[in-house]
Amino acid sequence: MTVIRSINPANGQLLREIPFSSVEELTAAFASARTAQKSWALLPLKKRAELLIQLRETILNHADDIVKLISSENGKPVFEVVATELLPVLELITFFCKKARHTLEDRRIPLNLMRHRSSILQRWPLGVVAVISPWNYPFLLPIGEIVMALIAGNSVLFKPSEAASSIGMKIQELMDEAGIPHGVFQTLYGDGTVGAELVRQRPDKIFFTGSVRTGKKIMAAASENLTPVSLELGGKDAMLVLADADLDFATSAALWGGYSNAGQACASVERLIVHHAVADEFKRRLLEKLATLRSGPSGPPGSNDLGPTTFAPQKAIYQKHLDEARSQGAEFLAGGEFSEDGRYLKPTLVTGRTIENTEIYNEETFGPVIAMTTFRSVDEAIQKANASRYGLLASVITRDISQGERIARQLEVGTVTVNEVLYTAGIPETPWGGIKDTGFGRKHSEEGLLEFVHTRHIHKPKASFLVFKSLWWFPYTPYQYGTFRALLETYRKSRLSKLRAVPHLLWNFVQFVKNEKRI
Repeated sequence: MTVIRSINPANGQLLREIPFSSVEELTAAFASARTAQKSWALLPLKKRAELLIQLRETILNHADDIVKLISSENGKPVFEVVATELLPVLELITFFCKKARHTLEDRRIPLNLMRHRSSILQRWPLGVVAVISPWNYPFLLPIGEIVMALIAGNSVLFKPSEAASSIGMKIQELMDEAGIPHGVFQTLYGDGTVGAELVRQRPDKIFFTGSVRTGKKIMAAASENLTPVSLELGGKDAMLVLADADLDFATSAALWGGYSNAGQACASVERLIVHHAVADEFKRRLLEKLATLRSGPSGPPGSNDLGPTTFAPQKAIYQKHLDEARSQGAEFLAGGEFSEDGRYLKPTLVTGRTIENTEIYNEETFGPVIAMTTFRSVDEAIQKANASRYGLLASVITRDISQGERIARQLEVGTVTVNEVLYTAGIPETPWGGIKDTGFGRKHSEEGLLEFVHTRHIHKPKASFLVFKSLWWFPYTPYQYGTFRALLETYRKSRLSKLRAVPHLLWNFVQFVKNEKRI
């Protein structure tokens, strides 16, 4: 039997072993999910919300255990677990339980020409959705999608990363304790082979967060059955520091934006683009602050700032980028080396004349690494920020908020933060997602919730006495043509031209009615 070995990345301690889900288990899970979803969707939305509010309460009841588990299996400091995993999850549950009704209720579409008829948009659940989540935010990222799926009336098959399987098991336990019905939410365990089988089982939609390489594989496999997908595949996010920036503020933003969660975030600041006039002072201040960061195993709150590399295979990417940058003549201002035990990459800041031609500047490193370059004009800064195959997040640091917004409107990303970094992925009210190789689809907000439903358009008469054969039905007649030709003229810009068309319209219409013989 193949098992997942859940390991504490800070010390190599075995936390537990979890058996892979078999093909037979996946098949059975799909069958029960199909059955359970029908009953779940029939529950009033208010009842589904009550159960999810109970999930929120259950999370709070086990908060300390959850913090300990995430810190142990993922490695991040306990404060980051509370601030960037638990708090956003509680806020997400609260938001969607309050706002889902408004988003999902029927909406009328005002009609212009066909005012005798009515159009309605109806939202209805997709069915069984698959959520395949990563290891870097193993609580926040899956639960956000799971909550949206459940409140919309879907059932969920959840596959956590193999590097976060114990956390995935805890999520299942929390769902069960909160009273989410059996079959509505189920967790499957394993590596990419289990994920591939999950895709082959033909869910109604796949929500994947992870690497570009894996995302392309999922999309290719999903295309065989025309299964829709929502993909968030990472970023190489730029921070633009303008000449007027408060450098104390800017360097603190870069420090947290680039090195929180040991840089293991798709929205991390990985590229710094700093105005040349302030670049030297910016570097000096950033290096001073960088020297204060404490790497190490998580202990009591406040005992460390950076945890270890969570996913061991990621270290090979770090080393490749570091080696290639050195071979290109990059200047390492800090870091660039692993700790003696190999579990931590020292916080790294790299620059140099050739930096923009290196992998460490252009490819997602997904670690505590920032590559820095400079610019002389705003247009140059925008061009450099947009010169990336990724398009998730960008940040602009400036005292001039209006200028920051003008720049934001020209950046080719899904989100731009002005005088802030990273954190908007945890705001439930705002959409999250990207363009280019970052993928497509949105999480959170009304736009994110609509990813979890079908939209049905219903078109009907406003009243039974308004039911008649349409004017464009057979047989076609000269008066019918004359009516519609005159109608075209009513779209002229000139009011006089519009008025001139009215007599022709009315005369042809009257003749048309007199000779009416609709089939």
